[in-house]
Amino acid sequence: MTNPFIDTAKAAKAATDDRQGRNRNWWEAKPMTYADWSSADREPQTDEDFNALEAYVLRTGPWLKDWFGTQKFDGLRCLDLGSGSGIFSSMIGRRGGQVTAMDLTEAAVALTRKTARFFGCTVDPVRSDAEHSPFRDGAFDFVFSWGVLHHTHDMDAALSEVGRILKPGGRGMMMVYHRISVVYYVHGLFWLLAKGKVFQGHTLQSVQDFYTDGFYHRYMTRRELAAMLGNAGLGVSRFFVTQYEKPILPGLPRRLDAWMKSMFGMCLIAEFEKPPQPGLSAAHAPE
Repeated sequence: MTNPFIDTAKAAKAATDDRQGRNRNWWEAKPMTYADWSSADREPQTDEDFNALEAYVLRTGPWLKDWFGTQKFDGLRCLDLGSGSGIFSSMIGRRGGQVTAMDLTEAAVALTRKTARFFGCTVDPVRSDAEHSPFRDGAFDFVFSWGVLHHTHDMDAALSEVGRILKPGGRGMMMVYHRISVVYYVHGLFWLLAKGKVFQGHTLQSVQDFYTDGFYHRYMTRRELAAMLGNAGLGVSRFFVTQYEKPILPGLPRRLDAWMKSMFGMCLIAEFEKPPQPGLSAAHAPE
């Protein structure tokens, strides 16, 4: 039986020795469109496809829908870091942001351009590496990155770039995968034990390769993410934990499911900021 994550990683690795090049190859082959990873036709083409893409993102991500409902980006220079399908770039643009959309792949740049055109908003797509950003110091008022930076080879370098290109007093929001989550432990133990991967030398960390997207992928704790942001000169103002629409475990009552997602969901979200003046310490959120 084939596995789209393993097969794509093998092909990406065989094509180049460059570590970030392998990352790029993976996402060129499997752009983030929220379609089934095994599907051969994963990119939106028709009006119905683009509308369905946005509807899917908002329906399955209620936390994200609520967050966008409270945000105004009027006149702000915004970076969508790792734009993927471009759906978030277009949502920020329609809320008044002056949007630059950066992604590692040509596939995402082309798709972001199509998505922005469909939704009638102005977005400037740029193909570049988050670890070596092409922008000047303090270029942006707001940096948005949803499920991206845990996929880069050198996350410290990428966050350092975020700290550099965000202006003093600027803000941002990012999501990474949460290690203290049902997905990490329950799915991981299923693959280790029920699938027998432990007998092939796999660990709870390495077995993620079988069911997590991307050539690289990290699951992080609040403490780890706060420390990495702090090293980049950024402070966490708030942490959130959530998961998507599907119940976190079968058969849970709705209230218990909501509580479980807020504690043990797979999405660890940080709202962060850069101190308004050099030398001021960035505040860290509690664990």
